[in-house]
Amino acid sequence: MTLSEFHFKRYAQEYKEIDEEYKLHKLAFLIRNAEAKVNKGTEKKPKEEYAFKDFNDFFDYEEALKTVDQGFIVQSTNKPTKKLSPAQIALQRNSRKG
Repeated sequence: MTLSEFHFKRYAQEYKEIDEEYKLHKLAFLIRNAEAKVNKGTEKKPKEEYAFKDFNDFFDYEEALKTVDQGFIVQSTNKPTKKLSPAQIALQRNSRKG
């Protein structure tokens, strides 16, 4: 391993550690939000209730899946496909903007 490869690996490891730290902080924040309480009573009779009644109030799993699925719209092609040479296939793939 060359010295520059070592530095790139170290750089990548630091990014990985920052991502892990981000995930831990996000988890702590979500735990705090999940335990949030709202005062529903009066001054004489204080009553606290959880801000989220059930898990779906806190995180809508179905909505998150729909959001992800919207980015992956499948295009169906009913046209017969032509036989392309490997060079033509490479040209098509390289010319796409992505």
